Amino acid sequence: MATKQRLGARKQPLQQRSRETVAVILKAAARVLEQRGLEGYNTNAVAERGGISVGSVYQYFPNKDAMTLALIARFEALLLEKARAAVAASEGKGLKASLDLVIGGLLEAHAERARLNRILEIEEDRLQPASGDLSAAAELKKLVSTLLASHEREIARPVDAAAVEDLIVITRAMVDHALQKDLSRPVAARRIMRAVEGYLHAR
Repeated sequence: MATKQRLGARKQPLQQRSRETVAVILKAAARVLEQRGLEGYNTNAVAERGGISVGSVYQYFPNKDAMTLALIARFEALLLEKARAAVAASEGKGLKASLDLVIGGLLEAHAERARLNRILEIEEDRLQPASGDLSAAAELKKLVSTLLASHEREIARPVDAAAVEDLIVITRAMVDHALQKDLSRPVAARRIMRAVEGYLHAR
């Protein structure tokens, strides 16, 4: 429990001025990660980049990991927004068209500030078990489950929790790989689609 508290935000920004300060801190943290990587990322660098005091940073975040978790949460919120939009737009469409919408949404979310998102993906593996915040992952699974269930007749394997989890892991890993290799979005989408269809149609 102590670890979760240490990694969480020190306090929630309830007033407008506090929310603005947190926004400045997170914007600065994102810029530092993009420009300097993890090696140059610390509370002093973030304060300097944001034009605020270190004390202001510590007022809301006890350490750099807490800032990173806040950035991860913001990225996960963007992923969920794209996934929700894709699932909503897929209503009435076939399986392949629906998957294409979801894959396109994930690629779009990851490609926006790709360098930052690659770092956050790596840090998420290290920090997520300690953060205790699994709501975003749970909602993403629910969205994918809803999508697959609506196309159950087009899928060879059972649509269960394992299939949903496998599909998310496959897709996100291949999206990360595509960004690392700097693949164009059409090429990345085709490769991910082949992998996803191969999994769903395998018996």
